Formats: sequence, structure tokens, C-alpha cells
Amino acid sequence: MKRLPILGFALLLIMASCGRAEEEEQLPAGLAEKQELLREKRAELRKLTQEIEALEDTIAVLDPSFAPNATLVTYETLNPQSFENYTNVQATVRANETAMASAEIPGRIIRLTVDDGDLVRKGQLIAVLNVEDIETQREEVEKATELAKTVFERQERLWNQQIGSEIQYLQAKNNYERLQKQLAAIDVQSNKRNVYAPISGTVERVMLRAGENAMPGAPIASILSTNDLKVIADAPEELLAKVERGQQVKVIVPALDLDFEARVVRIGRTVDPANRTFEVEVDVPGRYLAQLKTNLLAEIEVLDFAAEDLLVVSQDLIQQEVDGRRYVFIANEKGGKTMASKVFIKTGATYNNMAVITEGLTAGDRIITTGARGLVDEQLITLSQNPITNGQPGK
Repeated sequence: MKRLPILGFALLLIMASCGRAEEEEQLPAGLAEKQELLREKRAELRKLTQEIEALEDTIAVLDPSFAPNATLVTYETLNPQSFENYTNVQATVRANETAMASAEIPGRIIRLTVDDGDLVRKGQLIAVLNVEDIETQREEVEKATELAKTVFERQERLWNQQIGSEIQYLQAKNNYERLQKQLAAIDVQSNKRNVYAPISGTVERVMLRAGENAMPGAPIASILSTNDLKVIADAPEELLAKVERGQQVKVIVPALDLDFEARVVRIGRTVDPANRTFEVEVDVPGRYLAQLKTNLLAEIEVLDFAAEDLLVVSQDLIQQEVDGRRYVFIANEKGGKTMASKVFIKTGATYNNMAVITEGLTAGDRIITTGARGLVDEQLITLSQNPITNGQPGK
């Protein structure tokens, strides 16, 4: 009697093979027709599986040594747990302080001491300007000052001897003092030929090169303070009530394969009307300053949803019908046998490949984890809580 199922199974395979050959020739071209055909075939498979199981039960009664093979699967008992959902927001690493080294007087750059990427300290010489016009002017004023000094000294001697008028003495004194002040002002202007770094940091960009003319206030080089970096993100306004100053968030830098916890130090006071976002500023801890560079792309993980006592399953266990409905398999006892039951579910929030189950499952359900692919509704199964390796229970 044992040969009967084997012969029958072989006959079924031959018939199925012939049937597939015919179906492949007559496979519909349209997507909707193919989906309908798939539903029909699945229904036929379920019906055929039930018929096979009924036949196996009948044979088992006549031949006790015969027993239908049950599919070995693993399962987990579904229990309520906490769930957190995070939203990733695009961000950029920026320097906390940026300054421009610029000229205070007009002049041609005759020497430039830095280049892009150079480290500089506050007060370091950046550039030297040509001040020939000022030097020529100083020579002229210096000669006029010498003459004014001679005139003043003579008028003073005459005044001390009570010779000449007081007005002549005062005019000579005033002219001499005026030229002295003018000379001092020229010296101040001449000293501005040197351009110094306003802060310590890294030269981000050199705007003007040697030989080019610099105008007052025009930047010669931009300097970034690399001793204090921040991460700036444009968060959607939906997160406005979920981000607080002082909150710890996770910062991810994909280019460096780096992630760390950091504190929110500033939240923008306005929402950009163009893209409906607001700024979130995160302070970078000191131990990561050496690894990060300005303008690096980053991400900030912001807690979007958190709750307790939720049913959560891995999205890898969720399968989908042709019509879009989602389902999982759970283990049920029926008539003294353990069977796989298809349960249609609805999901809510998802994060890190985990999904919240809102409908379909209850606490205590035994959800099939390994071996669920390929199962059909009410298929006989054998349970194991150990992982399955190469078709055998793990040890």
C-alpha cells in the first residue's frame, strides 16, 4: 500500500508538468489577466492540497505505518513590546564660526602667504598690499612737517623775546601740530598694508591672488574655525513639536561610516515658506572634530513615535497577495494536528525593518519565522523554536 501514494504522486507530477507546458503556451499577456490566473492557480493549489491531505489521512488509517510528512518550521510567540519610530532628516556639517580676512585699504596684493586648506592661527599674516602712494604721500608730508617745525621753533624764540605777534606764533604752532597728526594718520594707513587672520582655523578658499587689486572690505580669504563644528538639518514642520533644545539625537555620517549621539543646541525660530522646514542645530562632540570636515553630508535621526504594549513583527515575515493584502502564517492546533494558518493583517508605523501590527494578530499567537515561504493555508507543520539549518533543527 505504500507504493500507491508514490505512484499517485508521480502521476500528479507528470500531469502537472504537461499542464504547465500547455499553460506556458497559453499564458495571458496582460498584467490583470496574469494576476487573475495566479489567483485561480493558488485556489486550485489549496484545493489540491486539501485533497492530498484527506487522501493521506485515509491511507494512514488503512496503513498505520504510513504518516504524511509535515513541514518543519520555527516560530516565536508574539508578545506586546515597546516600539520607537525614527525619522531621518538630511543635514550638513558646518563650521560654527566663519570669518573673512579682508583689506582695510585699497591696494594691489604683492604677497600672499596662505593657500586653500592651510591651517592658520589668529593674528597670522595673510597678505601684504602695495602702498606706494601712501609712502609717497608720507614723504611729502614729512618734508612739510620738517619745514613747519623749523618755522614754529623760530617763531617760538621770537615770541619768547617778545618779538612778533601772538597770532604768528599760534599759526606756526598749529601748522606744525596739524602736520604731525597728518603724518601719524598716514602711518596708521601704511600699517594697514598687512592683512591678518581674524580667527584660528582652516583657509576654506582664497578669493584673491598675488597681483590682484584688493578693495576695502572685499574678502581675500575665508577662514573656517575647525575647533567648533555643528550639524545643521532642515527638518519638516511635522517634527516641530517632537524636537526640543537639549534633546539627544543620533547623527549619521555615511561617507565616514560614523554615527554618534549629540545634543540639539538650537531650533530655528521660523519655518521656511518655500519648503516648510525649520533649522535644527546639533553640537558635535569634541572627540569627533578631527574626523569631520565642513560640508560633509549627514543625517539626523529624530524620534517620531514611541509607544508601549504594541505587537511588532519583522517585515521579513510579512507576505503579500496579488491584490496587495498582507499576511503572515501562525501555528494553530486543529483536530489534534498542528497546521499553518494564513492570517491577513494590517500594519502601522515601521522602523528598522520592524512593523507594528494594528489588525489581525493577538498576543500569544505563534508566528512562523523560518519556513513560512511556500506554506499554504492549513498545511501540516512540525514546530521547533530553534533555527533551521539545511532543513534540520539547529542545536
